[in-house]
Amino acid sequence: MKFYFIVSSPENAPGKVLLNKLKPLGKVIVMQHVGKLSGLRELQDDKDEKILALFPVAFNWDLDVETIKKIPRVKAVCISSTSFDWVKPKKLRQMGIPACNTPGFANDSVAEYALSMAIETARGVPLMIKNNWKYHFDNNHTIILKGKTAGIIGLGRVGTRMAELCQGIGMEVVYWSRKSRNKRFEYIELDKLFKTSDLIMPALVESEETKKLITRRRLDLMKKKAIMVGINRVRALWDEKYILKKVRNEEIFGYAMEGESVKSVFNYKGNVWPLPAMIWFTDDSLKKFKEIWVENVINASLGKYSNQINNYDK
Repeated sequence: MKFYFIVSSPENAPGKVLLNKLKPLGKVIVMQHVGKLSGLRELQDDKDEKILALFPVAFNWDLDVETIKKIPRVKAVCISSTSFDWVKPKKLRQMGIPACNTPGFANDSVAEYALSMAIETARGVPLMIKNNWKYHFDNNHTIILKGKTAGIIGLGRVGTRMAELCQGIGMEVVYWSRKSRNKRFEYIELDKLFKTSDLIMPALVESEETKKLITRRRLDLMKKKAIMVGINRVRALWDEKYILKKVRNEEIFGYAMEGESVKSVFNYKGNVWPLPAMIWFTDDSLKKFKEIWVENVINASLGKYSNQINNYDK
């Protein structure tokens, strides 16, 4: 058995202590790579049974999954991210290959940072920066969130933590979720959430189903004083150019976004707060995701697929 950890840079790989847990089970190989899986010809030449442990940035969040058909004896694919659409789990299932993700490692990191993005946007920080650090007293471009309504879309691990933090600063919390229900917060239909919320925070997994939810029509339901927060991969679920236009035309109060594709604050008009892809990045979450990642690989080598994302019979 071989364990291939394919990462974009060495620091993304688990440390020696964690990797040593795998040595009694097989050979550990750490490969630095950015590009297509097809570019790693040594995998296609290796006839041994193997588990692919993949870091998403190494494949630019878009795995060329058909290449796996050319790689002999792949027992499982274990990814280091919570988001999993990039690894094409349905196609892996068709190949008979289990796929596992690393859920829950950054719940607190993501939720705390998302709330800070909302607060900074509410206080007009982007506008202040673009105005040479001067306040916009004349335009009243600052609001507080206490007493306002937070609408959480998706009440999984991250969404629940977002709801808890919003409630903790004195906001009324409503939510919409496909499956999850929580009596601590008020469940409402999605159209009503967009109409009534002062702060909208989507926390959905990217999939073909969720891409149909946040439409232009629903964005048009937002209050003029509403703020929306878009975090990394979740931003793919709506038309971002459209929402940026709404901020520019002052049809909504502000938009905070985080991810690898964002530009400088000076590239956007209006109250737009763009931040780099660091929402999950804390010492705590780094340690936790590597632990879950390695544990998934260990279990997969034993035929136990913890955190499996393509076992649709469950």
